[in-house]
Amino acid sequence: MEDAPVRSAGRPKDPAKHEAILAAAKELFLDRGFAQANMQEVADRAGVSKLTLYSHFGDKTSLFVAAVRDHYEHSVPEALFHDWDENDLRGALLTFGRIYHAYLLLPATVAGRRMLMRTADTPPQLSLEVWNLGPARINAFLTATLTRFIDRGMLDIENPQFATVHLLSLLRGDLFAQLGYGVQRHVPGEETEAYLASAVDLFLRACTPSAKR
Repeated sequence: MEDAPVRSAGRPKDPAKHEAILAAAKELFLDRGFAQANMQEVADRAGVSKLTLYSHFGDKTSLFVAAVRDHYEHSVPEALFHDWDENDLRGALLTFGRIYHAYLLLPATVAGRRMLMRTADTPPQLSLEVWNLGPARINAFLTATLTRFIDRGMLDIENPQFATVHLLSLLRGDLFAQLGYGVQRHVPGEETEAYLASAVDLFLRACTPSAKR
């Protein structure tokens, strides 16, 4: 690991340099992974000195976490976390599914997933950090939302956390496998819409009170 001692705070940091470093770091980490990314090259790409780089982020681990956080802040659609129309369960699930599916196809999402699949390149604690900053937030939101529908009697589910995993798996389909194998398909919008509707309907058939025997 190419960490350096964390330096004490000095004069106020230049916001433009801060953003330039983050942009360069995201590109380099996605291209080479954590282990192979070189701090000198980050500094060169950002047009700053290595001393300036360390004064902003302290070490490579801190820079990696900051780059991941910045990625999620700019790439994960806030619409995923908007309050749903709680009088239209199916419509709410479909809207969530469309936004979630589109997010999975973003180039940055695809590149980030492929980077993390290089397990030897990313220390386990950093993989967990990535999970907590992104997927765990989506999971927690969806679990809380499904729980509200359960409390209103619109869903009959014993374990909302399991239901969240099931629903997200249905919405993803084989997309993750395609991305992992590098055979991502760009399917017509009508086909994607039909698939998402079938996934939501399958979930509802299993989880609505009328579906229980």
